[in-house]
Amino acid sequence: MFNAIGGGVGQDLVDQMIRTPEEYNKALYDLSLRIAQSAVKPLAAVVIAVMAVLELTRVASRAEGDSELAVKIVGMALFRISLVYWAAANSTVFLKAIDAAGQWVTSGFTAAASVTDPVVAGAPLGDSMRDALDKAGWKGQVACLVLLLLPFLASQLAQVVFTVVMMLRFVQIYMLTAFNPLPIAFMGLEQTRSWGVNYFRQYATYVFQCATLYLAVLMYRTLATSVLRPDSYQAGDDLAKWVVGNFANLMIASVLLIGMVVISNGVSKKLFGGE
Repeated sequence: MFNAIGGGVGQDLVDQMIRTPEEYNKALYDLSLRIAQSAVKPLAAVVIAVMAVLELTRVASRAEGDSELAVKIVGMALFRISLVYWAAANSTVFLKAIDAAGQWVTSGFTAAASVTDPVVAGAPLGDSMRDALDKAGWKGQVACLVLLLLPFLASQLAQVVFTVVMMLRFVQIYMLTAFNPLPIAFMGLEQTRSWGVNYFRQYATYVFQCATLYLAVLMYRTLATSVLRPDSYQAGDDLAKWVVGNFANLMIASVLLIGMVVISNGVSKKLFGGE
């Protein structure tokens, strides 16, 4: 129970945040790619064709009466349309590049965190107080069990919130992946170009929300240590009395993780110009 309160989220769950969408759930990822290939990509091709006709009509009217200028403008328009078509046909390449960037950054968080720091490496609070728990005997352990029940349940609720948020982020990524050719098709016209830009910005936001969630857990483990103050327990102290004296801090540490999960989503949005 001490470990759950101090660690916040199990390391096996946290490690899932380092995975790319393809590694997290390959079945869902493959399903989203099949949907994009069979259902969305034909629609994107139709959109590109319509955009091409509108664009060629527009540029042709601008160069009416000047054949040399018409050839240059139409040629540039065709080149731009062909680029959009190529990008739509290979749209998963851009998404995988964003996935790789998110994984690279998240892996960098792990490298930056000290591997020798027990706070980052696992769940330190219970392990650091194991001797005190052993010396407390069964009476002291039962007292701690009762006193820790509420903070422990709060920590479990925080873990459920974290898990649900993480799963929803990946589901949103898979949904966006399923529609990946279509937003690129709208980049063929200046009037609809922002649709495609916003799509990639939203996709990057969700990918980096996984990174900020991972960072939130690392920071929580360090912050929880300062809140719980395990060093305040001295050898020979009554463990149950120490728990009573730190009950508020134990509750704060459990609720703190929920708050950090919430703000981590906002941080990711602000990275890409969101509110």
